[in-house]
Formats: sequence, structure tokens, C-alpha cells
Amino acid sequence: MAPEAGRRGIGRALLPALVARCTAAGFRLMVAVIGDSGNAGSISLHAGCGFRHAGLLPAVGWKHGRWVDSVLMTLPLGEGAATPPRGEAANAPG
Repeated sequence: MAPEAGRRGIGRALLPALVARCTAAGFRLMVAVIGDSGNAGSISLHAGCGFRHAGLLPAVGWKHGRWVDSVLMTLPLGEGAATPPRGEAANAPG
């Protein structure tokens, strides 16, 4: 989004719709890569939509004249990792 469009609730409206579409399409996991660990707004938005912290990539990006960390967050969709991929049930261990 354009910087001037921030803090107006657009992300809070779009992200749940994207999650719903990805779930309906049968995806199993969403991964958010937030390009600055100081971006509290984006981290909070994702956490509010159910994403959980999955990792940090330190100093991987150059932004506004400084090195920034990237935050990784994930959201399981549907059954997540509870079941094997479609067509793989016969190959599941056990």
C-alpha cells in the first residue's frame, strides 16, 4: 500500500479476505515476510489475524539507509500440518 494509505483499516479489511480465499483454495499455510522488525503495525495486523511469530532474519534488507531485519510469521490454513497432502495418505508413515 502507499504510505499515505496506512492506518485507515485497509490491511485489516484485505488480510482476512486473503486468508479466506487461500483457505478456500486448499492452501495449507500462509507465510508473512515483514520487511522491517520495527514495523509494529504490520506485525500487529498479522498477529491480529492469527499469524504467529516463526522467525527472524537479521539484517537481510537495506531500507531507508539502514539494515533491517525481516520477521517471519505463519498461519496454518484448513487442517494445516494435521494431514498429509492430498494423494499422499497411502504413503504416510505408520
